[in-house]
Amino acid sequence: MNNSIPVSGTLLDNYQEVLSWKLTGKPTRVIAMNILAVFLFVLYGWIFSWLAFNLGKLPSEGEIRISLSMIGLALAGVVLTLGLHELTHGLVMRMFGARPKYGFIWKGLMLYATSPGYAYRRNNYIVIALAPFVFLSILAVLGMWLLQGTLWVALLGICGALNAAGAIGDMWITTIVLRYAPTAYVMDERDGMCVFSLAPPARAGVPKP
Repeated sequence: MNNSIPVSGTLLDNYQEVLSWKLTGKPTRVIAMNILAVFLFVLYGWIFSWLAFNLGKLPSEGEIRISLSMIGLALAGVVLTLGLHELTHGLVMRMFGARPKYGFIWKGLMLYATSPGYAYRRNNYIVIALAPFVFLSILAVLGMWLLQGTLWVALLGICGALNAAGAIGDMWITTIVLRYAPTAYVMDERDGMCVFSLAPPARAGVPKP
């Protein structure tokens, strides 16, 4: 059986929706995500700090002088990181033929990249979900190596930890999607996704609904 979908991302007739999941669907999910994000920021903060001092040769604390310009640069880096995170989602969506849209959800205080009505193969959707975590983390580490001994290493460490911690929603969705067979399709939504699986074959003598 050929399970391919048209370039437009339209589902085949023999697929049915089996899950509709929204992060903002329950207040407890948003709270849990923020708590986990804080925990991951501490964890990845330690990892990127270790990389900053050992790979990036970051100067010792006594040699670092914090100024208003450095604080402003750090804030700009945070904003840029959040934007690049969603842009990376969008670029990978384009790789799979979709036309992403970007925005901000006030209820969850989060940026998003989405492609309404476009169906992705399960594994392709996982690539989209994890792309910012993998790609931007590698970019941050590579930047530390190239800019050894400069204060840019500290900024890259902060941005790397922020990006990794901010991927908690992507990781959460990935664990959910992995429960379904590789033949499943996923449609992304602003704050969640819908999963579609092959419908069971119709029994003889039983009309289709």
